Amino acid sequence: MRITPLTAPADATVTELEQHRGLVSALVLRPMDQQQTILVSVWDAVEDADEAVGTAGGRDYPDTTFEAATGAHERPAYGQLISFDGPRPRAEADAIDRANRERIAPAVRGVPGNVGAYLGRAPDGSLAVVALTTSLQAVEDTNQAIMSTSLLPGEDPATLTGPSRIQISWVLAASRRTVPIPH
Repeated sequence: MRITPLTAPADATVTELEQHRGLVSALVLRPMDQQQTILVSVWDAVEDADEAVGTAGGRDYPDTTFEAATGAHERPAYGQLISFDGPRPRAEADAIDRANRERIAPAVRGVPGNVGAYLGRAPDGSLAVVALTTSLQAVEDTNQAIMSTSLLPGEDPATLTGPSRIQISWVLAASRRTVPIPH
């Protein structure tokens, strides 16, 4: 996954990226707090992203997974970008991965309007989550489902630091395919 500040028109950027080999998904997000519009692009390989002009200067999260939800077939209208800045100790990044995989993803998978989430990890331990929903109500319901979970056996709250930033965004444009094809 690559997250890139964007100044070009949203639809034109997505249309151009869809012509490139290796594109899995492209989403243009405009944060509701009026910060810089961003392009979230997911690629088969970093080299594929490097060939696309619109992604130059972006931040790479080469280890990216997708957690599908019941609404994975729906078009996202909102994206929530959750950033965990690095460098981050491996134990901390692993704890966040485990919490997402074993506690959070199962809790939110069935929330109506929840499309799913990309979880990207960088070599320095920083993480970015791009959670996709069809409505603001789904954002609220998903957050409520997360907050209602209990720690798993062996989870250490000291390794589960909160995110550095959370931005709720409108999805201005999206590629025809917004979620990966299951393996």
